[in-house]
Amino acid sequence: MVGVAGADFQQDLLFAFGGGDPQITIAVLDGPVDRTHDCFRGARLAPLDTPAAARCAEEFASAQGTHLASLIFGQPCSSVEGVAPLCRGLIAPIFGDDRPGCSQTDLAQAIVMALDHGAHILHISGGLFDGRRQPTAELSAAVALCNDHNALIVAGAGRDGCASLLRRCGAVNLLPVGAIDRNGRLIGGSDASLHEIGIAVPGARLIGATLEGGIGERRGANYSAALIAGIAGLLLGTQTATGRAHDPGAAIEAILGSATPRLAARADECQRAWIGRANVEAAAARLTGVMFDSAATSPFGLWHRALTNAQPSDHATFRPRA
Repeated sequence: MVGVAGADFQQDLLFAFGGGDPQITIAVLDGPVDRTHDCFRGARLAPLDTPAAARCAEEFASAQGTHLASLIFGQPCSSVEGVAPLCRGLIAPIFGDDRPGCSQTDLAQAIVMALDHGAHILHISGGLFDGRRQPTAELSAAVALCNDHNALIVAGAGRDGCASLLRRCGAVNLLPVGAIDRNGRLIGGSDASLHEIGIAVPGARLIGATLEGGIGERRGANYSAALIAGIAGLLLGTQTATGRAHDPGAAIEAILGSATPRLAARADECQRAWIGRANVEAAAARLTGVMFDSAATSPFGLWHRALTNAQPSDHATFRPRA
């Protein structure tokens, strides 16, 4: 497998399918987001008043949440461009400043609140939980509600994420994401859940928003998972555009089935990877039965209008980048 830097992977994904469907809602469960950053100007973001949000005054949590959200919702022609800027976003903080990590209670409450506000996809961070690692009844009930709502959960796999915990809660539509460096090595380790159902994507040097209006680089599974959450939003949008109902389970299968084979260093490592736009196009074709014609697209990666029902007004905000 050819090595791909995280920043190159980001650039390759920009404007796929026109940047997303405003009817698709992606919730980011992490830290608070600095919505004054220029990359969020025009983004459809709604902060949720979770219990953790009221306690959070820690700069670290806000810096992480801001970076993650920018990978998804950063607007075109801004300092950080996200992969699904037209999708609706929910910001549901799960990290407070009164304890290290995230409590299962805070996570459960944020999940329920995001679902109540219409989330189709939940990007969940958090590899560090206070207390035991076995799921509580409250968190299991919240995950069961995700199953009832047919929502898709995208989470970091391995030590950097909480995919294993969510699996033990009984999550049905769960996609654990691992990060690989330019040499194809996993960043942050791996675990059984990554081997069972995970996807690996470039996760080093991912460019995102920082506090006070800057940009910076971060690495790790949670950041890679944010990119895949955004792409999952685009794929659900293609289902809508082709007259299909949202099917997160089919989206997961399409993502896994369109992966590039990867030679793993160990038997417990993920064998599947995404390295560029061709994987996204193949996943959309698997999901909808409609072939993506790269030669007939605009520089923004829009569907060929003869193949879809996309409306020109949906993409009026897009213009050539400086």
